[in-house]
Amino acid sequence: MQLTRRILARISFRQIIAYLVLAMFIMLVYQYASSISDPTQKAIQNDQSGIIIDEAYLIDVSSKQTLDELISGSQKFISQPLSDIPWSFTQQAYWIRLSLQNSNDYNVALVSHFSNPMLEQLTIYQRDEQGARDTLLGWQQPSLSRQERSLPSYSFSLAENAKTELYVRIATEGIAKTPIRIYFKDDFSSLVSFSFLIWGSFIGILIAMSLYNLVLFWGLKDSIYLVYIGYITSVLMMLGVVIGFGHYIWPEAIIRFLRENIIAANTSLMIFSVSFAILFFNAHQHKTRVVKFSIYYLIYLIAFAFISLGLPEYIAAPIFFLSMVVLYPLAFMLIVQQMKKNLSWARLYIISWIPLILGGALQPMGLTGLIESSFLIHHALMIGVLFEVILMAMALADRMQFKKAQALYNVTHEPETDLANINLLESKLQPQLDNKIKLAICIIEIDEFSTLLPYISNNDNNDLMLMLARIIERKIHHNDDFLVLEQRADRPVKIAKINEGTFSLVIKLSTIADNEQERIRQQLSFLSQDIAKGAQVGDLHINLTMNIGISLADVQPDKVQATEVIKQAYQGLEQGKRQGKKMGFYQPEQALNVAKRLVLAADLQQALRENCLQLYHQPQINLSTQQVDGSEALLRWVHKDHGFIPPDIFIQLAEDTGIINELTLWVINTACQQLETLIKQGYKQHNVSVNISGKDISEESFLPNVRKIVEKYDIPLSCLTFELTESVMVNDFIHLSQTMNELSDMGIQVAIDDYGTGYSSLFYISQLPFNEIKIDKSFVMNLEHSERDLTIVKATIEMAKNLGLKIVAEGIENAAIEKILKRHECHMVQGYYYKKPAAFNEYLSWLTERNC
Repeated sequence: MQLTRRILARISFRQIIAYLVLAMFIMLVYQYASSISDPTQKAIQNDQSGIIIDEAYLIDVSSKQTLDELISGSQKFISQPLSDIPWSFTQQAYWIRLSLQNSNDYNVALVSHFSNPMLEQLTIYQRDEQGARDTLLGWQQPSLSRQERSLPSYSFSLAENAKTELYVRIATEGIAKTPIRIYFKDDFSSLVSFSFLIWGSFIGILIAMSLYNLVLFWGLKDSIYLVYIGYITSVLMMLGVVIGFGHYIWPEAIIRFLRENIIAANTSLMIFSVSFAILFFNAHQHKTRVVKFSIYYLIYLIAFAFISLGLPEYIAAPIFFLSMVVLYPLAFMLIVQQMKKNLSWARLYIISWIPLILGGALQPMGLTGLIESSFLIHHALMIGVLFEVILMAMALADRMQFKKAQALYNVTHEPETDLANINLLESKLQPQLDNKIKLAICIIEIDEFSTLLPYISNNDNNDLMLMLARIIERKIHHNDDFLVLEQRADRPVKIAKINEGTFSLVIKLSTIADNEQERIRQQLSFLSQDIAKGAQVGDLHINLTMNIGISLADVQPDKVQATEVIKQAYQGLEQGKRQGKKMGFYQPEQALNVAKRLVLAADLQQALRENCLQLYHQPQINLSTQQVDGSEALLRWVHKDHGFIPPDIFIQLAEDTGIINELTLWVINTACQQLETLIKQGYKQHNVSVNISGKDISEESFLPNVRKIVEKYDIPLSCLTFELTESVMVNDFIHLSQTMNELSDMGIQVAIDDYGTGYSSLFYISQLPFNEIKIDKSFVMNLEHSERDLTIVKATIEMAKNLGLKIVAEGIENAAIEKILKRHECHMVQGYYYKKPAAFNEYLSWLTERNC
């Protein structure tokens, strides 16, 4: 994965900036927290500000005694600080007595705050000379306000030198531990304001994170983003109950349900934590012991979450805390196991566990009385989760960047051998061509390699390809004339595997002359000597020879595509073979005599003017229904003297002589006319596809002319498809995008033809409004025998389905290929297996016979 490492290295500067921003954020939070301090420190201590407080407690094991019974009974209150109360999960009532005296010579307004919003029963009895007052604050009380539910408190006043007693009864199924503090009214208002501020910030950040990741999920269809949103939702549910802010974000019916089933809500948080860890590392794809245990643990948590719905909280809570003990070691083992794979992009996720562990440890310790409770301890888990969620979001961004790099690497390299492939070659070659760099593109073909394949295994084939690539690379390693395709840690890569038994090199030239061609021959001839030594595959020694084809980029027209130059190198290879040479240079004049080209060009113009061209139709079959969905209209020219002229010849003539746009408009007009005929004969859903060239798209008058044509015919434009080959992907992307959007607005369907044969397919599919993908026949015709082609076809079909695009496979020549495509749910197919392209009248007759 050298390319991946280099891409990650290139983005390291951006990561450094992100870390600096995160550090500044942490510093701001710290500075803010330091400046406001802990608001619980403003609670009144005994004999502070003239307020004398005497604390005592009593435990009612029966949970049935009334205040009067306690006062008149034999059981006495224990005069000890409230921090000494032995809180537990045992089902019993806790009585707390607070005796207060105001020694000031003025009245004071006080508030008693009970920092546990999960109490079922919280009753305050006030007894003094003014009489008796009782207040119910348990969360089940229907008349409480949101603030009273989220911040349970009791307000009272003391006159100068007056005394009063507060008796507090606490009883709950869950955690009874309840820090009780007395505040002056203004100080309590400050605590309320700060609570709302920190709650609002926390909720706002988490909601923003959820919405952003929902957008990512819709775009990327990666389930980890849903799990991340589920984790955030669980946090808001659990902490909303434990801390109290849930009354402000959830309907009261939901918050009641969550409070009654708080253990299930807590368990859901653990479920999403484990699920996120498994998906983040793609661990489910590698069933190690740790992963299997994680999955079993996940199943246990899900089962426990449902079981806890029927258990009393005082029974479910200890089980939950015991279950939680497994979470952190398990996460640690998962991380260690995955880090062995050098997942440097996962470091932020690992760091994200630190604030979660700290917050997750401090808050339960505060709830259970192991450490002194305070405002920050009460919110420790919330603060820890906030930092964790931010770090997890950054970790997801790193993961997405890594996956993009990995996808790019997979597209540009052979998966079996890790050799650079034709996509990487084209991506490096195209900029050189655009900059008019003088180059020689060389195709090196192992002679008769296809006859060897049936006798060696796939592994042997891969080993042989690697061996040949290394032989060639060793010979050219120190030669700077060869173009570097990629730089790996140990060496520069200058060779690409573009087919089985076929490699390619690019030589940088200072000039294109006869002596330069001779120098190229000398540079490449020594390769033949090494290849001729043969290769050892197992016990078999194989004699090898090679042929070389060369195309000189200096003789190419402007805006030449890398694919065309490579094809010309292939033609040079074939031309050399025909001449009995091991090395052949592409000669344009040998492809078609110049004089003959001029005559043919004139004849083509005359045939176009006199309407002597024809459209042949090849049917496209819906695989699921076996019905004819439409046809591809293919231009044919039968010359009066020379007979059938191949389309690749006269199309090139049309482009060279400037009549390609006129020719395309004739095809569109004829296709619309024939489509209208098909509709009148009852084929109302029949689709007709037309090929469009790059020069058509770049023509300013193309769209107005198309509008004029389609307005003449009574046809639904949704039945007309323009197939754009990757040669259409011109340099003016903005113009291309505008043209395609206008075609789409008109209702015309747009397909990308010959998908997979060019480097830019994925980019254009993601950016342009295509409705259909046509898989090139070169990937289809050998599906029975090529696992590589099958993998590409399956991936393309899956991608098209996820993007909502129709998929058409061309080149079906037998039932076996049809069966494979049907098994993988390809939408449409066409090929000689169904029918060869036929003239329109013959096609109509075929349709009629098929439907009879």
